[in-house]
Amino acid sequence: MGADYFLVLHDNHLPGVAVFCFVHVCYILRVFPTHKYKFALLAVPILVFFVFANNALFVLAGIYATLFIFNIFINIRFCKKNRSIIITGLVLFALCDINVMLFNLPRHLDIPVIFPWAFNLIWVFYLPSQLLLAVSAVKFNKLNNK
Repeated sequence: MGADYFLVLHDNHLPGVAVFCFVHVCYILRVFPTHKYKFALLAVPILVFFVFANNALFVLAGIYATLFIFNIFINIRFCKKNRSIIITGLVLFALCDINVMLFNLPRHLDIPVIFPWAFNLIWVFYLPSQLLLAVSAVKFNKLNNK
C-alpha cells in the first residue's frame, strides 16, 4: 500500500519504487534457505536510500528488477509451501511491471506514450498478483486438518 500511495496517488516514482524494492526483499527473506545471506539482503534498502538521495530512478529501477528476478529464482528454487500460488502471483506481478514500463518509460524519455493500453493492463495483472501473493502466506495445511 505504501508503494501504491506514492505511485498512484502522487505519481512519485522514486519513493514508490523504493518501497517495492523493500517489498521484494521481504518476499525473498520469507523463503531464503540460509540465514547467513539474510543480512546481506538487508543492505539493499540502504542502497535504495543512497539511490534515492541521488535522484536516479533508472538505477533504482535496475535494483528493483534485479531484486524481482532474484525473488522469482529464490521462490522457484527454494519455496516449499504454496509454490504454485507464489509463482503465479510473481508472474502476474512481472506482467504488471512490464506494462508499467511500457506506459511510463516513454514519459520519462520525453517521447509520446506508445502503448496507452498498457495503463489498463497494469491493473489487470496487478490486482490478482497482490491477492495471490497475500494468500500465499496462508497455511493451507492447517486449514485442511480441521
